Amino acid sequence: MKPLYTLSFLLLISVSLFAQATVNFETNGNNWNWILFQPDKAVFDVVANPSVGGLNTTDSCAMLQITDITADPWSGVFCIDFPDFVIDATNCYVHIFVYKDHISNVGLKLEPARTSDYNIPNTLINQWEEIIFDYSAYIGGNANTLTIIPDFSPGPPRPYTSINYFDQVSFSDVVPVELTSFTGSYVGNTAVLNWVTATELNNRGFEIQRSNDGQSFITIAFVNGYGTTTETHSYTYIDKNINPNTNYYYRLRQVDYDGKYFTSEAMNLGESGLSVFALDQNYPNPFNPSTQIKFSLPHKSNVTLNVYNLVGQKVATLVQGTLEAGTHTANFNAENLSSGVYIYTLEAQSENGSISTLGKKMTLLK
Repeated sequence: MKPLYTLSFLLLISVSLFAQATVNFETNGNNWNWILFQPDKAVFDVVANPSVGGLNTTDSCAMLQITDITADPWSGVFCIDFPDFVIDATNCYVHIFVYKDHISNVGLKLEPARTSDYNIPNTLINQWEEIIFDYSAYIGGNANTLTIIPDFSPGPPRPYTSINYFDQVSFSDVVPVELTSFTGSYVGNTAVLNWVTATELNNRGFEIQRSNDGQSFITIAFVNGYGTTTETHSYTYIDKNINPNTNYYYRLRQVDYDGKYFTSEAMNLGESGLSVFALDQNYPNPFNPSTQIKFSLPHKSNVTLNVYNLVGQKVATLVQGTLEAGTHTANFNAENLSSGVYIYTLEAQSENGSISTLGKKMTLLK
């Protein structure tokens, strides 16, 4: 990020202890120098690693602490001596270790290859987590500036006085798992997720994570991976614990045997369907000569929808057979019937053997 105002910040903060710091990111042995922007809202320094071990065993790391008291504080740094290079197949994945005391988006951007913001939320609190940014779509582009904003918006609210650590920025030609597809759909009262991998490297498996807002995710299940393989593998997970009329997001958090993580983009399935047995009032009502009848099934069922006159004689069968869970519509044409009140009844026998019946009245006016 090198807009003109960044130059003025450089002049203003060059005497500040926190304006410029040297951090060893262990990338090709280089020490990189960083400039803090929004210097009135944060401090930046090289500090002791808050949690040596696991993913990050180095004794020091970068620290950015928010000091702004506004409702949505933020700040970041950009590298002033970042080595210019062309993005290609060998360096198009950017890795960064982050350690945060809260969940919020982490912004990382290579310019001028990508000028729009690029941010991914961390999923862990108070432990190191690896986040991988995919720049494969920008192969052939130039990179001469690296910008990191540990607390990025939009995303979950960023607290005042938040402390954000990051370390070990690196570039690679491979991610642990090559995910070729990730899809999902509602089937009755369940959400069915499917994904396919082309290759896997050191893959222990996948955490299935779910959210109602696309920001705050929880892990609901784990599916084992195939370790290291060059064969295509297909996976399926069925979430049976969903609520009706609820918006759901899903994402995959791939976990290596050595503890590293890679999180997929979130997938929004939209609002889940009804989970109740329901029969709606026909529309229009009164009608002449046609009307529609909607009904909902919580499970796959054997369904019969009949129409009777007031003396109990059946005058029409609109539906008879097996239907999947969900909302269905039947059309009723009463062109050959006389005006009057009719009763329509819905009977459904689900796969577990339970039988449900509902009925309503409708009026034919000719």
